[in-house]
Amino acid sequence: MTKMNEKLKKMELSCKALGAAMFMFTVCLYMAIGTVLALVSGNAFYYHISFAFLIQGIAMSLIASSAFVLPFSLSKSWGFLMRYLIALAVLAALFIISMLIPAISAVEGYFVWAISGVISAFVFGTAVAVSSNMHFRKTGSRSALLWEIN
Repeated sequence: MTKMNEKLKKMELSCKALGAAMFMFTVCLYMAIGTVLALVSGNAFYYHISFAFLIQGIAMSLIASSAFVLPFSLSKSWGFLMRYLIALAVLAALFIISMLIPAISAVEGYFVWAISGVISAFVFGTAVAVSSNMHFRKTGSRSALLWEIN
């Protein structure tokens, strides 16, 4: 039982680390896209992020990172494509749900924020999924711990 708890603690740490990376990439991508759109359209872009965006971004990043880490480390009977499709379905559901929340979607610039979040979750999640699959092929053990998959 202790070994299972230790494994779950390590996966939780991996989910948090991946979620933090996704969130920071979302912030950077939002600022970059906003800058480019402001330069192209001639409108002003204010370099701030709404509190609602921050809360939504943190929640979406942590849930999306869990959607990519947990299926690739726990489920042993499913193939790579099935796990990857499940993670992408969770990501799509997160995007749709967050678009339906009026308190968040009413803030100006939300669509750029949401697209930035989806892109960052997709990029980092795909990297973890592919790395985890390559780790499995090399070692024969399933893991999605960021410090184990090289």
